[in-house]
Amino acid sequence: MSAVTTHTIVVGVDVHKYSHTAVALDCFGQHVGSHEFSNDYLPDYVSWLDTLGERKNLIVALEDVNGYGVHIVKKLATEGVPMRYVPGILTDRQRKQSIHREKSDPVDAMRVAKVILTHYEETLPAKESIANPEERTNAVTLDFFLTERRSLVHEKTILKNQLHAMLHQYMGDHYTDLFPKAFTPKAITYYLDQMHPKTISDPEQLALVMSIRRRLTRLQLLVRQITEIDKAMQQAAQASLPVQALQKNISGCGAVSACTILAEVTAIKRFRTKSQFARYAGIAPIHKSSGNHQRLYTSPYGNRKVNRALHTIALYQISQVDNNNPGRIYYEKKLQEGKTKLWALRCLKRQVANRVFQTLKREYDTRHQL
Repeated sequence: MSAVTTHTIVVGVDVHKYSHTAVALDCFGQHVGSHEFSNDYLPDYVSWLDTLGERKNLIVALEDVNGYGVHIVKKLATEGVPMRYVPGILTDRQRKQSIHREKSDPVDAMRVAKVILTHYEETLPAKESIANPEERTNAVTLDFFLTERRSLVHEKTILKNQLHAMLHQYMGDHYTDLFPKAFTPKAITYYLDQMHPKTISDPEQLALVMSIRRRLTRLQLLVRQITEIDKAMQQAAQASLPVQALQKNISGCGAVSACTILAEVTAIKRFRTKSQFARYAGIAPIHKSSGNHQRLYTSPYGNRKVNRALHTIALYQISQVDNNNPGRIYYEKKLQEGKTKLWALRCLKRQVANRVFQTLKREYDTRHQL
C-alpha cells in the first residue's frame, strides 16, 4: 500500500518486554479495537488483525523497539502484514501537543497509530517487511557485529583515557617515549613487565599498580575481541553484494562504513528518491523561512549511524590531496564559492549520500534483472 486511503486501518503497537498493547484506528482516527498480547500469543494477535479487514488495508505502526519487538516483526513479516516504523520524536510531539497528556499503554499505542495518519510521509516501511529473507539476514548479521563493536570501542576509549592518567601518575611524563602509540600490544606487554606488585612496598603505589594491571588486561581482551569481530564482519561483508558495491564504487567507504549503511538501510527500495534517503540520513538541510527571510539549517534528526558513516567517507575524501579525487575537487570548489569549511563538508556529504543511493539502487536493479 502506497498511502493512507479511506479503507485503511492503522494499528499502533506499544511494545514492552513481556507484554504489548495494540490499538486500531480507522482513517479518521476513530477507535476500532484494541488487543493486549505477549510473544507467546502472536498467532492470536495475527488472528485479531484479520478481524479488522483485508491485510492489504492494514498498516501496523511500530516505534524503535530496541529489540523487544523483534518477535512481532518476524511474525508479521512472515505473514506479509505491512509495517511502518514511526520515529520516536513524532510520538513525543503527539504527546506534547495533546490537551490530555496521560501516559498509558493504550494511549501510547494510539499515538503511534496517529503519527501514520498525520505524518505518513515522514515514516518509512519497516525494513523487515520490505526486504527479502536474504537481505534481512545480511542486515541483522551485520547489525549484531556492529552493535557489539561500537560498545567495545566505546569501552576501549574509556579504558585508554583512564590509563593515560594512571600511567602518568605512576611513571611520569615520559611513559610514552619508547612507543609511537601508548597502547600497542608491545607497549601493553612492556607496562605489565615493568609493574610487578611483589616489588612494591608502598600501599598507595601497590593499589595504583594493581588497578593499572587490571585495566591493561581488560584492554588486551577488548582489542582481541574487536579483532575477532572485524574478521567475522569482513567475512560477512564479502558475501554481501551491496557492501562490495559500496566499497568498490565509493572512495573512502571502508568495510565498517559500508556495513553500517547496509545494516541500517537493509533494502534500498525503502526509499523512492535520493532526496528521501538524504533526509533519512539527516543530510538534507532544514528550511526555515518567514517572509523574505529564508535560512537553511543542519538537520539534527535522521539516522545518526548512517550520518556518521557518510561523514567518515566525506572526511576521507577531503584528506586525499589528489587532482583526480572528485570529492576533494568538489570540496575545494565549494570553498572557492565562499562557503565555510563546515558548510562545504555538508555539501560533500550530500553528494556522498546521492552516490550511495545510486550505487545501491543500481546494484539492486542489476541483481533483480538476473
